[in-house]
Amino acid sequence: MGTILDRSRFPAELQLLRGDFDRSISMTELSASERLGLQGRIDSAVGGLEWLAMEYETITQTTVDRHNLDLVFDAWRRQESERAVEALESLIEQHPLNLRIFAAERATNEDLQRVREIDATLCSGCHTASPGSPNQLPAYRLSELARSMTSTEFLARLLSGVRGTEETLLANPLSMKDMRGFMALYGATDTDP
Repeated sequence: MGTILDRSRFPAELQLLRGDFDRSISMTELSASERLGLQGRIDSAVGGLEWLAMEYETITQTTVDRHNLDLVFDAWRRQESERAVEALESLIEQHPLNLRIFAAERATNEDLQRVREIDATLCSGCHTASPGSPNQLPAYRLSELARSMTSTEFLARLLSGVRGTEETLLANPLSMKDMRGFMALYGATDTDP
C-alpha cells in the first residue's frame, strides 16, 4: 500500500489517540493491567506524534497546526485528557483519515473470502481477549473492536496496528483489498457505534 499507508499514518494515529483517550476517560470495565497498558500506549503515541506530523507534512506538502499539536502534548503531560481530546478533534478535522478508499462497499466476495481465512488462521491466534482482561495490552476480538468504535478508528487500527513479519520488514501485510474486506466482514460502516 506504500504511499496510501504513508499518507494515512498521521491521520490514523490521531484517530487512535482519540479512541484511546476516550477509553481512558470512560471505560470503567478495564482491569488495572489494561489501564496501565492503555496509559503506556498513549504515552508512546504522544511521543511519536511530532515525528509522524513531520513525515505527513513532507509527504503531503501541507502544514500541521503546531499549536494544537503542542496542546495535545501539554494536556497529556498534565493528565488533562478532555483538553487533549479537544486539540485532537481540531487536528482530526484538519487532517481526516480517508475512509472512502477503504469502504466496505468496495469489498468483493473474493476480498471477504480471503479475510475470513486470514481472520480464522492468523488474527484469531492473538485476538482472543475481551474488556476486563488481566493483560496489559490485550488483543481484543476484532468483532468486539469493530462494535466498540467508529469505523474510522477501526480502519486506523487496521492501518497502524497490524504488523508483518521479518519477511515483510515488519510492514503491514494487509492489502487495500484486505482492508476493505475486514471493513465489510465486521460491518464497519461510515457511522458511529
